Amino acid sequence: MKDIYKKLLHIAIPITLQGLITATINLADVFMIGQVGETAIAAVGLANQIMMLLIISLFGVSSAGVIFVSQFYGVKDFASIRKVIAFCSMLVVLVTCAFVGAAFFIPDVLMRLFTADTQVINLAEEYLVIVAVSYFFSAASITLGQMLSGFGHTKEAMYASALALLINVSLNYVLIFGHFGFPALGVVGAAIATTCARLFECLLLFYLARKRDYPVFVSIDDFRKIERGFIFRYLKTALPVIGSYTCWALGTTTLTAIYARMGTDILVSVNVFNSLEKIATTGIIAMSCATGIIIGHELGRNNIAKAVSIAKELNIIGAIFAAVVAVILANVVEPIIGLYELEPSTTEMARKITLLFCMLLPLITVNSINMMGTLKSGGQTRYIFMVDTICMWGTSVPLALACVQLNLPVMYVYLIAIGGGELVKLMLSGLRVVRLEWAKSLT
Repeated sequence: MKDIYKKLLHIAIPITLQGLITATINLADVFMIGQVGETAIAAVGLANQIMMLLIISLFGVSSAGVIFVSQFYGVKDFASIRKVIAFCSMLVVLVTCAFVGAAFFIPDVLMRLFTADTQVINLAEEYLVIVAVSYFFSAASITLGQMLSGFGHTKEAMYASALALLINVSLNYVLIFGHFGFPALGVVGAAIATTCARLFECLLLFYLARKRDYPVFVSIDDFRKIERGFIFRYLKTALPVIGSYTCWALGTTTLTAIYARMGTDILVSVNVFNSLEKIATTGIIAMSCATGIIIGHELGRNNIAKAVSIAKELNIIGAIFAAVVAVILANVVEPIIGLYELEPSTTEMARKITLLFCMLLPLITVNSINMMGTLKSGGQTRYIFMVDTICMWGTSVPLALACVQLNLPVMYVYLIAIGGGELVKLMLSGLRVVRLEWAKSLT
């Protein structure tokens, strides 16, 4: 298994670093915007819910492509890989245009779905209309980065994200607060900084992929080779993946709306927690993605027994890793949250939610590896969609609404809603993994 551990580190470390960089961008945004005020944090947090929906939808579209790319790469079928990328790109363009249109033309309608606070809505609109332009750049970066990960090339996306962090933080400093002769633009400055950062991230990623001659660039001929049989085969796998990601994203957005209706101070505490959660889960997401890629390569070569062995081993490692991350986060959460200029009650809520998250993290990790790694690599996308739907819309959202009706504090809403959903997911995903129905080649 030594070669597998080496491959795991080779794939997972760059994904982790990229995730840490991306999460740090979010953390820096929340921290720097927080100097403007809690209303600004709430506004940007709500506006970014639209961006999150887009990102999750794009991951759904491109992740389906990665399932095929990783298995085709296992047998070096580059013609089929280019055809997958061509069709995936068409879907990405359609999804992105829909989100850009909504964010640009009806931002007020979108924001009123979350809150009735006029100040928050007005600030969120200003941010959303500008940052909508960045959706095109993010879509291109996510799709290309995902396709490269299917080959096992993950460093390029990490380098591009590092550049985005540098540009975003620098422009935030200049434009939010008005340094070097620029006016203090506040939330608008943050939107401009984010858009510029995403543009340069996209340009660097495409430059590196072209320079290193990776087989990810398609021609008109590749689009012409997309036949009806391939479309049906692709969509049979892709639609449940897209549905699963979209279901999860809409559920998460609904939970955010529930928190927002509980009060702006609660929404701020959840936004601060979310920025810490993103950092804590980067390694877990990276391990899940790496698991899927490694198992996908073995399934593509029809090494079924080896794929099963890898799945068992990496699940155990993931749970141990999550426990270590949880202990570290629990010990540093207080000084980190203390850096924000928040009301004492808001700070305390954010701290308690983070500690509850630490308690749930090993469970969340095992589910992530089972769902995003093992089951997805074997094409079990319809089952994943079913599980995500049951856990989010049949468990977490109803439990959250029930807790709110009982006037429970936000900490209990989080624990019962998220913990309940994860327990159901563990039972359903674990059963499928043990039955080995995923252990088959798709090529």
